[in-house]
Amino acid sequence: MLIIIYWLNNARRVWFKKRLGRDIQLSLKTIAQNIAIMLKPQNNFKLAGRIESLKNGAILYSVHFGVWELMPKILKNFLNKKVGILVDRYTDNNPILIGKIMDRLLYLIRSKNNTIIFYPDEVFKITKFIKDGGIFSALVDGDKIFARLPKMEKLARICNIPLIPFAVYYEKGNTVMEIGCDLDKIISQKPYDYWWFYKSRRR
Repeated sequence: MLIIIYWLNNARRVWFKKRLGRDIQLSLKTIAQNIAIMLKPQNNFKLAGRIESLKNGAILYSVHFGVWELMPKILKNFLNKKVGILVDRYTDNNPILIGKIMDRLLYLIRSKNNTIIFYPDEVFKITKFIKDGGIFSALVDGDKIFARLPKMEKLARICNIPLIPFAVYYEKGNTVMEIGCDLDKIISQKPYDYWWFYKSRRR
């Protein structure tokens, strides 16, 4: 069923073809390792790149790559800044008990370390948070890898704040957050870290 769903979309079909055969095993193994790291992180964090660009707040964006869920924890470790993340509601498309359970569970997990959770319909709250100097983050991939990036670009213009790409990945025993990176280049260098089977619930 999963194969059929993704085969119907050309962008995902391209990724799927790259993972057929031997490569699909390595991809799933890498993703399983990343899930384990996100569920039980160690304090082996490194913050690299354009750290100074976050001084007055910023909008950070990335994709479902590596160990992205650790981004708020890493920033809290190194910077004394409020961190907010944009998440979807499962109940938007699954208005049954399982959707409510998933929303509550993910909220509890993601709001650790005083991370502030925002939903797509909370535009006023998001704008105020950014203008008050907070660091706001969103994942922009969907049916295409940068499907939601135009919305973040618009938000950055409204708030007059820098829009900066980031990636979080595990490398040589360390969890590295790289700010101001080239996402296309990093994904090409670490293709098995990209969650190629991700399907957006929103576009």
